Amino acid sequence: MAAPPPPGSLPPPLDSAAATRLPATEQPNPAYRELYQAYADAYGSIGRLRRALDPAVRTLGGTDAWLGPEARQWGGRLDAERATLHKAADTILWDLYDRLSATRRTIPRV
Repeated sequence: MAAPPPPGSLPPPLDSAAATRLPATEQPNPAYRELYQAYADAYGSIGRLRRALDPAVRTLGGTDAWLGPEARQWGGRLDAERATLHKAADTILWDLYDRLSATRRTIPRV
């Protein structure tokens, strides 16, 4: 699963200048602004989550401090957990992206 498009591929929240040009029956949707910010924050920091197990993988594969069948078995589990972590990171981003894409930028004025 690949990561979704970057936040800039979606329309940004309406700023105050754009909000003044809306019809009198509409107003900016605060939920859209919150989701957009959450998506931008997650998109910018998800790389740290994806790389969280990289040092352990490098250490295990780059040294001969631990050898043998147990080391290979543990390394295999570590690789599997790293793949699971990458998938979870992409799922988080896709969930936010899908929710943001389905949210209107404006709502009826009450």
